[in-house]
Amino acid sequence: MAGVYADRIAELPDAEVTAVASPNSAPAFVAEHAPSAEAYAGAEELCADAGVDAVAVLTPTHTHRAVIETAAEHGHAVICEKPLARTMDDAARIREAVADAGITFTTAHAVRFFPAYATAKERVDAGAIGEPGVARTRRAFGFAGERGWFDDPEKSGGVLLDLAVHDFDYLRWVLGDVQQVFTRRTGWSGEGESEVALSTLRFESGAVAHVEAWWIEVPTVPFSTAFELAGDEGLIEYDDDEVQPVRTFGAESVRVPRDPIGDEIPLARDGYYRQLEQFAASVRGEEAPAVPVEEGVASMRVGLAAIESAERGAPVAPTEVEP
Repeated sequence: MAGVYADRIAELPDAEVTAVASPNSAPAFVAEHAPSAEAYAGAEELCADAGVDAVAVLTPTHTHRAVIETAAEHGHAVICEKPLARTMDDAARIREAVADAGITFTTAHAVRFFPAYATAKERVDAGAIGEPGVARTRRAFGFAGERGWFDDPEKSGGVLLDLAVHDFDYLRWVLGDVQQVFTRRTGWSGEGESEVALSTLRFESGAVAHVEAWWIEVPTVPFSTAFELAGDEGLIEYDDDEVQPVRTFGAESVRVPRDPIGDEIPLARDGYYRQLEQFAASVRGEEAPAVPVEEGVASMRVGLAAIESAERGAPVAPTEVEP
C-alpha cells in the first residue's frame, strides 16, 4: 500500500511525500517511489521531521496504535489503513489519542471512494431502488506462498477483519448500523493460510446482507469484487468479472490476475487517489474527514463480531464486542 500511496500522492496538487519510515526498507523505497524524501528507521524520527504535515499509517494492523499515538503526540493529521486496529482495546486507545490531540483523522476505507461503489450509494440514497432490503457482496483473491503477518490471525484478524471489513464498512455506509452477524468459515494451511468466510448481517433497519470473503493459495485466481443492492423498487448490481468499462489490449497483453492496487489500474483518479484527495482537503480544513475514527471503530467492530460468531457458531451483536 505504501507504493500505491506514494504514486497517488505524487499526482495530487500541493502534496508530496517528504519522509518515509520503515525498520528495514525505507532507503530502497525512497529511491524507487519518492527520491526527494528523507528515509527513517522509525515513526518517531519521521514525525519529528519539520517537513511532515500528515502521516499515512501503512503498517501491519497490530502496529497501528503505536504509530498513530506517535503521530498524534506530534500533532500530525493521520490517514490509517483499514482495519483501524486488531483489538477493541487498541481501537479505544487510538480514538482517545485522536480526541486528546485534536488531529484530523481518516480511516482508509477506500471502497467508499471507488466509482462503482460510490455511485451505487448515491443511487440508493436518491431512492433509485426504493427501500433497500437485501444486499450481497463478494471479495476474493488468490495468492502465492507465505504472507508474513497476514498468515497470523492474532496480527491480521484473517480474512474477516482484513478483507471482509471492506464490505462490512461499505454496507454500514449504505444500510446503517449492524444489529447482528452470523458467520461460518473454513481454512487450510499450505505455505500460507487460506480462509473462506460467509457472513449474514442483519441491520437495525431490518435489511439483510450476505458477505462472501476468501483468500486462497492459488496465485492464478484473480482478485474479484461484486455487489447487489436490492430494494422494493429495484436492483443495482456490479461484478468486475462482467462489468469492464475500460479494457486495454496490446502486443504484450497476457492473462494475469487482476491486482486491486497495481499500476495497471486504468483510471487516473481511482479510489485510492480520490481517498487521498479527500484526506488532503480535510488536512487543509476544507472538508471534514470522510471516514472519521468512529467509523473505523464501528466497521472493525463488525469484523470482530464476525470472528467471534465463527468461533461460537452463533450470531453475535457488534455491541457484544468489548470494550
